[in-house]
Amino acid sequence: MVSVKYDKTILSHAGMLNLYGTVAAMLLFVAATCLFSACQSDGEDSLPPVEPDANYAVSRTLMVYMVAENNLSNKVDADFMEMQRAMKDQTLQDGDRMVVYVDDVQLPRIYVLTKDTMATQLVETYAEDVNSSSADELKKFVMRVKQEYPAESYGLVLWSHASGWQPSNYIGGHTGASAPRRSFGLDNSANLSSSSLNGHQMEIPDMAAALEACGGVDFIFFDACFMQTAEVAYALRGATKHVVASPAEIPGPGADYATMTKAMFRKDDYVEQMLQSYYATYPDTSTYGIVISAVETAAMDNFAAYMSGLVSAHRQELLDVNVAALLNYSRFMYWTTSYPDFVDMQSLMKQVLTSAEFAEWQIEVGKVVKCLHTNAWYSALPNRKIAIPEGECSGLTMFVPRTAYNGYSSNFNAKFLQTAWAQKVWEGRTGLETDEGVGG
Repeated sequence: MVSVKYDKTILSHAGMLNLYGTVAAMLLFVAATCLFSACQSDGEDSLPPVEPDANYAVSRTLMVYMVAENNLSNKVDADFMEMQRAMKDQTLQDGDRMVVYVDDVQLPRIYVLTKDTMATQLVETYAEDVNSSSADELKKFVMRVKQEYPAESYGLVLWSHASGWQPSNYIGGHTGASAPRRSFGLDNSANLSSSSLNGHQMEIPDMAAALEACGGVDFIFFDACFMQTAEVAYALRGATKHVVASPAEIPGPGADYATMTKAMFRKDDYVEQMLQSYYATYPDTSTYGIVISAVETAAMDNFAAYMSGLVSAHRQELLDVNVAALLNYSRFMYWTTSYPDFVDMQSLMKQVLTSAEFAEWQIEVGKVVKCLHTNAWYSALPNRKIAIPEGECSGLTMFVPRTAYNGYSSNFNAKFLQTAWAQKVWEGRTGLETDEGVGG
């Protein structure tokens, strides 16, 4: 990968004039100075002052945590340049800034961007490599940013590979016989841009505890696959007000930070603008599609209590559901046995509830999640766009225990019971328990 130096260098020009000449020489000096000034004002780095837009936050620090010590390392530079372009038009306020943590094939680094792109700074290059998929490292970064760049509000971008609620499969430096699972982040600990997806991962409860210890953030944006699940949103309800993410695979290029960055600095409607930004980046005519949604975490406690009643009343129907008939963002066995089904909650509830119950459920889920989606989304497996049936998409997935998961080392049914959502909604049991445990 060709590394890009992010720090801008200001180029200056000096002119040497003889001021001891005639009046004509003095006039020439004035004319030349005016001409030089005019040329400078046309330069892209010398924009005229612009009054800040009142629609943008007065003081927000946006933290970007890029875990790219993996096969995504070649996408870091492009996204960083998009962030710089977004800051360049000066519509933001003086108190707004971005603090970007990058861990790729080089040593970890921290940059600061403000609305004046000339102020981009390389704050620190770490002396040695660290495990950026450690919740402790995330905690250190967030605490440092809040101490050094205090603001009225904070946002956090979590950028990497991911796989929803499921626990990490990284044990003792090995991933085991099956393909690795990961909750968020992938750090191969070798500074390699490797096609292998082996490495350290961050489990969601650890992430939640780390962020809560830092006082939380106003929103978390996952530029990563499969993160908009009921299990993740419920776990993060004490760490953030909003989770913006996709329940499906995200397109390879990810968010367009030229527009997404500005959306994340909006004063009041940042959630809606973030959804619009991601949605507009991938129209139905593009190679990819997108499902992007926002969960209001303050509503998750009431929603979980409501869902608990439905699960209790329809437990057997849920266990017997035919997932092949549902909107499913990652079918079990597509990626060997390393991923369970990621079933859209609306498609699931539409199949198991009565008409009256489903109508009520739609009202309740509308209090929790907002979603935008194209007519189809692209899946790497089976390497094509898959249609989204009308009325099936809520933008939020929900794990459903299945006997099909029994007998595999992944043991998803048992792993699921470790989640706070399962303890609340499923009352700590799946209904597939055996004398030997859950799921074989």
